[in-house]
Amino acid sequence: MTTKIKLKKIARVLLIGIGILILITLIYTSIPRVNNPSPEFQTELSHGKPIPKEVADVLTPREKPPRTRAILVLKDEKIVYEYGPTDKIMNIASARKAIMSVLYGIAVDQGLIDLNKTLAELGIDEYTPLTEQEKSATIRDLLMAKSGIYLPAQGEHDAQITDRPKRGSHQPGTYFFMNNFDANALGTIFIQETGTSIGKFMEEHLAKPLGMQDFSEGNVLMGGPWFWPKKKSMHTQYYIYMSTRDLARIGAMVANNGRWGNTQVVSESWIQESTSPQSDLRNNHIEYGLYDGSGYQWWLDSDKKAVWADGYGGRFLIIAPDKNLTLVEQNFTGNSLLTTGLWLKNRNTDTGVASLIKAHTMLLQN
Repeated sequence: MTTKIKLKKIARVLLIGIGILILITLIYTSIPRVNNPSPEFQTELSHGKPIPKEVADVLTPREKPPRTRAILVLKDEKIVYEYGPTDKIMNIASARKAIMSVLYGIAVDQGLIDLNKTLAELGIDEYTPLTEQEKSATIRDLLMAKSGIYLPAQGEHDAQITDRPKRGSHQPGTYFFMNNFDANALGTIFIQETGTSIGKFMEEHLAKPLGMQDFSEGNVLMGGPWFWPKKKSMHTQYYIYMSTRDLARIGAMVANNGRWGNTQVVSESWIQESTSPQSDLRNNHIEYGLYDGSGYQWWLDSDKKAVWADGYGGRFLIIAPDKNLTLVEQNFTGNSLLTTGLWLKNRNTDTGVASLIKAHTMLLQN
């Protein structure tokens, strides 16, 4: 066999090997991080009287959005408007913080968590050791985003980094700063005090009573969905993947003072306390746009009497308790390494939030 023939065979083998490697990589990166479950406890949402056509026209995109978008409006737990794949699960990003607030309410109702416990009493620390002042923060302070702890945290971005106050500049309980340290530490404390994972607790005490259609404990991930580098911290970021129709159920339950159907999922007192202004944001060093207040991980717009949750990448939950009304929009940011990577590369942040706000205002007037 000549040297030329040998080289051709070697080249052929290498090409085949590279092709197989590319195929394996493509398959791996295309695998969804979280699959849509079909739980036994799921129930169908019923339909109510559709919203007026002029409001529906505002919500419905005139052109197909550049990425997958789902919108749902519930009135008295019934669908009155729907657009897009509302059953598609998505990473709800920072909207997770409001969900955690609801979970804390359930745990407090059950006597599992004492909001007045300090981080020192709970044994909570960080790799960069907390000071005595920081350890005096209570669980309630963290829920209000007033811990006074200004350390780097997993999953933070934008103002959480650039506008972070100087460490030690504010006593716990005195100054609002929405940051991932508080949110992630709340996850650590929740698991420690309840003795249950966030996903399992959420499935048992929130998903089941609400009859969620696309949720199981596997929808909550601890740590990054993939292997990209994370900031070293004792408090792991948790990710919650939800469909728009399931996220809307939580909003409708909150709008109805913690009640879903005939079940009091979380106490009315908790809903009132957690969605009441715990912070006035009008004099904050950060401009929070339409939000002028904050409750326990909920954003508040006092002008429209609206309770909000939102998340990076385009997900919005607007609750109008006076009207028992919930509006939800989610925009897809990926559920596999490939789709998430493509979104991060393009940084596509198109949303219909302006239309959502306009529709909310119109519905309040009806």
